[in-house]
Amino acid sequence: MLILYTIKIDIDIDIVIVKLKIISKSLYMEKYFNKKKYNSGEIISDLITDVINKNKYTSILFIRTPPTGGWLDNFLKNNKNIIRILYKTQHHNKKTKILAHPLTKIINSEELEHKLKTFNKTFDLICVDPFHEYEYSKRDFFLLSSYLTDNGMIISHDCFPKNEAYANPKFNPGAWSGETYIALVEFAYNNPEYFYGIIELDTGIGIISKKEFNGLTNKLNKDKQKELLLLHKNSDKPYEYFCNNGKEIINTINILPKRL
Repeated sequence: MLILYTIKIDIDIDIVIVKLKIISKSLYMEKYFNKKKYNSGEIISDLITDVINKNKYTSILFIRTPPTGGWLDNFLKNNKNIIRILYKTQHHNKKTKILAHPLTKIINSEELEHKLKTFNKTFDLICVDPFHEYEYSKRDFFLLSSYLTDNGMIISHDCFPKNEAYANPKFNPGAWSGETYIALVEFAYNNPEYFYGIIELDTGIGIISKKEFNGLTNKLNKDKQKELLLLHKNSDKPYEYFCNNGKEIINTINILPKRL
């Protein structure tokens, strides 16, 4: 009888621990979902600030392009230790003046790998707002992951387009998230040891982490990931499939009612 009683106590304790973890996750995410109105880049900036403070990250890299990531220029703008890169693609109009943080290193896209090597360092946190065509975003995720510290994290903007128009695969000036979400899924498919999540706010905040953090997981459905990549390859409505299966594919996080 005593043994049974001990087992019951152990089981009850396990249940309480699980419940506390669930509650903790909800409270952690709720602060971001509580904002009714926010500007582009505001929520992701709040998240990055919390991540830096909580984990005491000091080695930080920001990467953007001319049409993406303008919010990064005003974020932590007085921090001179952050390395900032802006890469230009073939779509950049040479006659258009690039406005960027004064410490930004401006390069051509094909120079990115070489530029990263010159720093001879790894980063605790890499914040990227890539050019949202698939090949550029894919290149960025695979390349940047090799520059993370053992506890490092990549946070990316535009990983869950608001609608199918936003998910246009080709460059579209203005409101555009492209296929960065597809590139993130492909990275996850090929790197199941990392931990993932996409917070369904703004145009989707994608997270790739070497370390397991609350709310992130690497327990993803590889069959559904593979199906999404196949649909993308065949140009057969990958966005619709992603919206319907995002939780299993890449751990989409939303404590509010599911978007229509």
